[in-house]
Amino acid sequence: MPQVPNQSAPLHYLDELRPAFVAHIADRLNNVICEETQVYADRIGIRTPVKSHSAILFLHKRGPASLSEIARCDGQSHQLLAARLDPLESLGLIERFEDPEDRRRRPYRLTRAGREEAKRVEAAAVVGAEAMRRLFQEIDEDLIAALEKAIERLRVQPFGERMREVEAGGTRGRARK
Repeated sequence: MPQVPNQSAPLHYLDELRPAFVAHIADRLNNVICEETQVYADRIGIRTPVKSHSAILFLHKRGPASLSEIARCDGQSHQLLAARLDPLESLGLIERFEDPEDRRRRPYRLTRAGREEAKRVEAAAVVGAEAMRRLFQEIDEDLIAALEKAIERLRVQPFGERMREVEAGGTRGRARK
């Protein structure tokens, strides 16, 4: 008996080709989570855009830091991080200042309003973390562990290399059944 595809699953029409579109599906997951988190944040009075939450929490937990320092710890490009810091500056939640020990360095720090906002963001993150842990239990999968494992394996053998290998008929890293 042929299996009926799950019509609610993203890209269901691709059948056995769906794994090639894991990035699209992960992006959809990201969008769903970010949209719902933003609704929650708006409801409880958080002004920080959800995609800037990790940046404000970095400054809250670690103190003043340069763009490079935050990017390195957050695993983001300088350009992406700068785009996430801009709204925080516009909202008056962070500011840049001259480092008295290194005049070339202009780190970011939280303002008084930023420190208060960071506390609200942290409280919301506690709620979000628990909601996500419950989802992990429900699906019997720790998504963070799975994603980190996939990222690490792609560091060992990049995806482009994997595709070239499949194209050439190689077997390294072949999926286990």
